[in-house]
Amino acid sequence: MARPLPHPPGAEGPGAEEFERVRHLVAVSERDPLAPFALRPDKSYVFAPDRSAAVGYKVKVGLAVASGDPVGAAEGWADAIAAFVDMARVGNRPIAVLGAGERARPMWAGHGLSQLAIGRDVVLHRSEFSLQGRRFRNLRQAIQRSRNAGVQVEIHREGDLRPDLVLELRGLMKRSRRDEPRGFSMILGGLFQGREPDAVLAVARDRAGAVVGAHRYLWAGKCDLSLDFPIRAHGAPNGVDERLISEVVDWGSAQGVERVSLAFAPFPDLFANRSRLGLLGRIGYALVHLLDPLISVERLYRYLRKFHAFDQERYVMLRWRQVPRVLLALLLLEFGG
Repeated sequence: MARPLPHPPGAEGPGAEEFERVRHLVAVSERDPLAPFALRPDKSYVFAPDRSAAVGYKVKVGLAVASGDPVGAAEGWADAIAAFVDMARVGNRPIAVLGAGERARPMWAGHGLSQLAIGRDVVLHRSEFSLQGRRFRNLRQAIQRSRNAGVQVEIHREGDLRPDLVLELRGLMKRSRRDEPRGFSMILGGLFQGREPDAVLAVARDRAGAVVGAHRYLWAGKCDLSLDFPIRAHGAPNGVDERLISEVVDWGSAQGVERVSLAFAPFPDLFANRSRLGLLGRIGYALVHLLDPLISVERLYRYLRKFHAFDQERYVMLRWRQVPRVLLALLLLEFGG
């Protein structure tokens, strides 16, 4: 399990004591793959009165946007959400939520927010993950292609990385243009800055020994891992990402890891039922593809579906009259510089 560290001296964000409290709440959060991302240093927090739970948020275009579900004890979620709503009301700020899960959705709805389903978590359960059978044929073939190409995978604790490997990974990030991670709800960032020494790094090398891919995973509670940041070299052998995931699941099974969260699959029902879409569905399909210059959501869906691990639904919670403002805020938070 990730060990608490003080907030980086001089960094912007909450004070060390407050940040330390949030880190503790992340460590006791259960079955929430987004919990580790509450620790982004650009987020602020509102706590339940007894400090048993907290909401992480950021203000954008005058909108207070909560990220994911509250962290901490589920019994304190309702109070943390109420405290966040009160804080926003006092500051005369409208609110929205990006990535509310099924447990928290009715709590937000109780404060007058409507829901818009935006996708599902993708979570591999150790007891259910398998490469056997026709269902996993595409996944199995991708992993085998990486083996045929001579790819080898090594697992590291971030705090134990050798300086030469850090340089290799930084070089790969720069070449793949991933040296400045963007995101708000599912990317922590701050690689190799000492804030997450217990993060898990899975590194893939090609036959010649060059690093061709890497995944960073964060601890979510005591026995879950969440994919934070994947890196892949241009021209890397086919199946590298699938191989990294498979190796992390195998490694985790010996470490007591029960679940590995991969990513967020946007609008899976929209893409799975494309041939049966009505007029509104076709309009939605076209609108989603407007994001292609930022992220190819359909390609992401097709990659993730081979794992057959779609989990709980996630929502944007908002007031309909504020849709344009919410959309602008979310785009700036996820894809802005």
